[in-house]
This record gives sequence, C-alpha cells and structure tokens, in this order.
Amino acid sequence: MEETEEFRQMQISPESLKRLRQFVKEERMDFSECLAVLLVEQDFVLDGSVELDRETLQRKIALFQRKKPKPFGQLVLACEKIFLDLVYFPLPKTKGESKFFFEDGYGMARSYGGNRTHEGIDIFGSSKERSYYPVVSMTDGIVEKIGWLPLGGYRIGIRSPGGGYFYYAHLSAYEKDFQVGDRVCAGEILGLMGDTGYGPEGTSGKFPVHLHLGIYITDHRGEEMSVNPYPILVLLENQTQEYQY
Repeated sequence: MEETEEFRQMQISPESLKRLRQFVKEERMDFSECLAVLLVEQDFVLDGSVELDRETLQRKIALFQRKKPKPFGQLVLACEKIFLDLVYFPLPKTKGESKFFFEDGYGMARSYGGNRTHEGIDIFGSSKERSYYPVVSMTDGIVEKIGWLPLGGYRIGIRSPGGGYFYYAHLSAYEKDFQVGDRVCAGEILGLMGDTGYGPEGTSGKFPVHLHLGIYITDHRGEEMSVNPYPILVLLENQTQEYQY
C-alpha cells in the first residue's frame, strides 16, 4: 500500500474520477482517502464499475487508518499531491477551436540521450505553428524550475500547494521573465507551445510542435517519481480557460 509502479501507471478511467469527484462532493467525504481505498481494493485498476457507497467507504477508511496507518497515510498523501490542486486543462480554447489531441504514451520507449521511458503525455493541436497556442498553469503554485533542458527545451516547473510538481516542456517562449519562487495562479499563461529541445540551448524543429506535460511527486522515501497524467488530462479536458489567439 504505497506508491508502487501500478500506482504510477494511473490505470484509472476518467469516468471513475468524474464519478468519485461528484460522489465525494455530494457525500462530503475526502476525495484522496476514498481514492486510496478504491485503488488498494481494486489492485490499482479502476474501470468505473465499482459501486460507491458512503458507509462502505467510511468503514474501509477507518479500517486502513487503524490497521495500516502509515502506508495508508502515504498513499492518501500521494493522491493529494496529484489531484488536490487541479483546476484547468493546460491548453485554453479559443472561439471556433478547442480540440487538442493526446494519447496514453506514458512509459513508451525513448532513445534521445540514451534509452529511457517517456515520463509524460504529449498534447498536440490542429495548428502545427510554433508559438500559436498559449500554455496555462493547471494549478496555483510556485515556479520551482525554469530554463533550458537538453531533453525538454524551454521548460517551466510549478510546485502546487499540495506538493505536486507540474512540468511543462518544449515551450517556444515564456509569457514573461519568470523567476524561481514566483507565484502563479491556475489558468495563468506560462508560455507558448513549441518544439524546443533535443540539443543545446535554442535547438528547435527536431519534432512536431506539442506540449509535453509531466506530473511528479516526491514519494515517502523522498525520491521524485513521475505518474501518468493521461487520466488527469482527460478529466480536465472540458475544464478550460478561453483566450483569444
């Protein structure tokens, strides 16, 4: 009952997340506690078929808190870091155009810079033009990292109040001269979607224009680990800002 590889894969149907969000709102229960129980009970795979019952969940939460308080608490905290502060999809819609394209490519093989796995989701728009789409913060938070990475190009990393780290990469430009420690609000423009990376600073054009979105948390051992953003992006797909661009 901890942040396992199964947990990182986030094999949770968006419908399950939507149902659980509505359920805890109506029943005034804690989202992260309920999600943690369901993940353990269903071997970290939620397909939307589980019935949600207040008394059953309350009983199981109390049981885990009594029998396995430390590992259960760690799992609840991990869920909070990922889900607590979510507000917006990272790309806003504009009049006449709001469709973006992404698939579950988390964990796929990558070779640039050595053999590795893809620790995020790539989001594409119908326009292939660099700097066309603004990228917005999914959460409130603080700028933790900014600048160039050989893999990620121009990137910005936002630490949300609950502890999640939201990583936006391959930007063509930043919205302003962000500094580490700056506060940002959910929906605030961070920069523009681009195709930077895979080389020394300024490299672009090595791949199609897109946003790479990564979500990371620090586990109970103090180690950073990525989690699959795919179900989160599907959950937020209709929770968008609207800008003229």
